[in-house]
Amino acid sequence: MDDKNIIHLFREIDEKATRKNAIHFLEVELPGLMRMSGRSASELRAVTYDGMPKAPSSTNTADETIVKRLTAEQAVKEAIKAISICDKDCKQILSLLYLEGYTDTMCWQFINYSPSSYFHYWKPKALLQFAESFMYYDLIVFKKLH
Repeated sequence: MDDKNIIHLFREIDEKATRKNAIHFLEVELPGLMRMSGRSASELRAVTYDGMPKAPSSTNTADETIVKRLTAEQAVKEAIKAISICDKDCKQILSLLYLEGYTDTMCWQFINYSPSSYFHYWKPKALLQFAESFMYYDLIVFKKLH
């Protein structure tokens, strides 16, 4: 690993921008990917996989649809995996909000947090942990080096 890559590993994360990316993925992209995959989150949590969708050797409309569906399914599985490796409280928040369909109010009431601690500490922490854990593509934004 060269010095440039080492510096990149230790750069300071722009937490606000990173949380914004995580929210966009979880609230906008993930529901569409779930619909595109044709399977529910609970179905995808139960499926084992080898890690990569297989592309057909010849392409036609049906093959393209299958590849899109498999790619969407893979992205959803990676999101579920990222949620599952967050710490216990963050995993619970993310699962309730983005896999079970809870609202923020339902979530903080269910886990018995005050609205203030939920919105100012726990949810932001959960979003950052998700961004750090999600490996399908990079959600982390780094502060600019001076």
